[in-house]
Amino acid sequence: MQRIEKLTIDAAPEESKPVMENIKSAFGKVPNIFATTANSPAALKALMGIFGALGNGVLKGKPHEAIALRVGEMNGCKYCTAAHTAKAKMAGATVEETIDFRKGISSDAKIQALLELASLINIKRGALSDSELEDARGAGLSDEEILETLAIVICNIFTNTINALVKTEVDFPAAPDINQCGSGGCNCGCSCH
Repeated sequence: MQRIEKLTIDAAPEESKPVMENIKSAFGKVPNIFATTANSPAALKALMGIFGALGNGVLKGKPHEAIALRVGEMNGCKYCTAAHTAKAKMAGATVEETIDFRKGISSDAKIQALLELASLINIKRGALSDSELEDARGAGLSDEEILETLAIVICNIFTNTINALVKTEVDFPAAPDINQCGSGGCNCGCSCH
């Protein structure tokens, strides 16, 4: 059960209403994470501000969603893995790719480098060694992409933490069971091999 009430647009604080209207225009509804965060206009505006800025970044579509899926999986956020699975599929990812992204795996070298960097940032809270940062650069990531990966990780830690605190009711189709990948050769510990 959700621990903080999700609000309708009509019941939301006045400052949250226009933000919620914009979200409804973009999604066709106000997803529960935003309807809940709307209890604090400042928190909702902060969340939408980072989403808006990242939407204009260099890591769009599959690369962005891959990072979000990896961080959501690492942090145990069922809401975010469901939401970002849907978004990744809209960006052209297959179901199998979404599962692999959650495991930190991609056949695309650039996305693989982003997943490895995002995993390290999430685990180490940004305190990477010089060699780890150089490995990211050696894998072809620019400083812009490195910093944007950091921002995507932080945005997802924000949403993962909201959902952990609130126990947000998932209003997207559930993400597939990660242990049912069937892809073979993965390193997730599942029984697909």
